[in-house]
Amino acid sequence: MPIALRSFAFGLLVAAPVLAQAAGTSALVIGINDYTAVPSLDGAANDAQDIAAALSRNGTSRVLLLTNRDATKANIVNAWNTLVRDAEPGDTIFVTYAGHGAQLRELKAGDERDGLDEFWVLPGFDPRNLRETWRESVFDNELNQWFTEAGKKGIKVVLVSDSCHAGGMDRAVKGKTRYVEFGNSRALSELLAMVGGSAGTSSATEPESRTPENVTMLAATAEALPVPEVVIEGKSRGALSWSFARAVEGKADRDGDGIVTRIELEDYVMSTVRMRSESLQNPVFTPVAARSADESLFEVNHAPALASSVRPAEKTSRRPMLRARELGFEPVLPLVVTGTDVVPDNVEPAANAYEWDATTGLFRSPNGDVVAEKVSAFTVNDIVSKFILLDFLKAVAEQNPGKVAISPEKQVYHAGEHLKFNTSRGVYRNMLVFNLANTGEVQLLDLVVDGRPQLKSPLKEMKVVEPFGSDHLVVVASNVQLEAVGRAIERGVNPKELLAALSQRIDGTDSSIAILPLYTRSK
Repeated sequence: MPIALRSFAFGLLVAAPVLAQAAGTSALVIGINDYTAVPSLDGAANDAQDIAAALSRNGTSRVLLLTNRDATKANIVNAWNTLVRDAEPGDTIFVTYAGHGAQLRELKAGDERDGLDEFWVLPGFDPRNLRETWRESVFDNELNQWFTEAGKKGIKVVLVSDSCHAGGMDRAVKGKTRYVEFGNSRALSELLAMVGGSAGTSSATEPESRTPENVTMLAATAEALPVPEVVIEGKSRGALSWSFARAVEGKADRDGDGIVTRIELEDYVMSTVRMRSESLQNPVFTPVAARSADESLFEVNHAPALASSVRPAEKTSRRPMLRARELGFEPVLPLVVTGTDVVPDNVEPAANAYEWDATTGLFRSPNGDVVAEKVSAFTVNDIVSKFILLDFLKAVAEQNPGKVAISPEKQVYHAGEHLKFNTSRGVYRNMLVFNLANTGEVQLLDLVVDGRPQLKSPLKEMKVVEPFGSDHLVVVASNVQLEAVGRAIERGVNPKELLAALSQRIDGTDSSIAILPLYTRSK
């Protein structure tokens, strides 16, 4: 879009050594790919293993990991009861779930704003055999009751639910969606009667819509929207789970004081989920606002080894920053080419790769989205270089994501629509704002040097025009001088040249990056 003006086998992971949180935190981590009677998933077990490892590395004293067939209702209940029994007042229990979600009309009239109860679908749940399998589910009412009881003991709970319940998607992606649609069959009425009469739900003392005071919940998206699995670093993942794991590793600790506050976690997760899901998701926090400005959720351990990655001149009171290559960045793009013998520069074959069909001219992301059209042998290298540059920027942003707001906020923008955006440089003196168009063109939007705007008319609005695909609005904020880079963009650079310039300037420095994916289509 060129710019126009205007098993009961827990996996028990023990951190070595046990550090900051040994006496105060424990976790129940659940991830389900393999189901008996509903479609399988690809990334939920990856999510659970990643989160469990991150929690253990950070010093969580006890992590109970349940994946696939081990994630039975009995094992989940036993694991939860074990953690609550052994916890002390003031402790925190993390509960994370990655897998299918589903909906059913509410078990108690007036209990839900939307008239629907949500539940986790466990591996043994079979809607064709509910009398035998209905217990292999976990309803939100049950979780509410469990967490309320934990609160009476003075235990805090952080719940991360990377599943979805309903909704349609505006973009066609090939990844699986974490939702099971059961419809309004007689079988569901039977399930409703069974669950409504079970001790696990009918005795709940508070409506599910009232979040217990001891609970902070992160949901992958609003209840009416889908949660697709996306490709992150070559693997099928849930964007919320990936982001939470990075937060636990300490990347959400913006001020480096060893404590992640609710506000820090919210800022980090909102930015990184949107970036890593390519604007398919906006996570939801409950309660909506932090209970206080300094509400702390958990402690983090910043390994001393990270300090060696920081340039001596860049050391500040903030936590150290890794270089992009230390975070796994390599200047090569996984790409499958069809319809031509042309091999673009800096590509390699791989699973979950980008795809370029020279016959149709379409360039697709690993998620299946059309990110560029009318791509020829003469233009493909700029497209490849664009996504290599984005990989670099995402690695930097993973450590310190910035902020950018857009209106209206949509999964897809259509020809002729206008969109406005606001950027922020936060605590930094310098800011560079540019658009990476779906053609590979780099377009300067704004430049601030030592707090002073450098452009007479910085662009704050764009209009969707051909060709269509995916643009990426990028905001770089830093105390490092960025004027030379901005002037180079103004004169004209390609993505490969911009990668070299930004690498020299900001790699390993205290800089923030905001990336806003914008997907465009014709009417």
